[in-house]
Amino acid sequence: MAYKLIITERADELIEKLFLYLMQKIKNPDAAVHFLDELDKVYSRLEENPFQFHESPDDYLKSREYREAHFTGMQYHLVFRVEEKSVFIVGVFHDLENYAEKMKE
Repeated sequence: MAYKLIITERADELIEKLFLYLMQKIKNPDAAVHFLDELDKVYSRLEENPFQFHESPDDYLKSREYREAHFTGMQYHLVFRVEEKSVFIVGVFHDLENYAEKMKE
């Protein structure tokens, strides 16, 4: 493990909210489990090499060196930035969300 993951409080809240949405709102436990599995896979890949993921396509986020990791088979992605040997996870969003605006808040 070359990089240390630091999950911000906001990211942790967003992850919990997404999980509960999948479980309770749309009542799809398979999707909720798949979400957690994909999150775990992304975490593992980030620990190995966060630079395998592309820079954010949003100009504002890109200028602040944010990168994005997409979940396989789902319309979610994780936004993060790298500082030395630490990976700061700042959020998990649905592809249709205007996450760049949310990140500016």
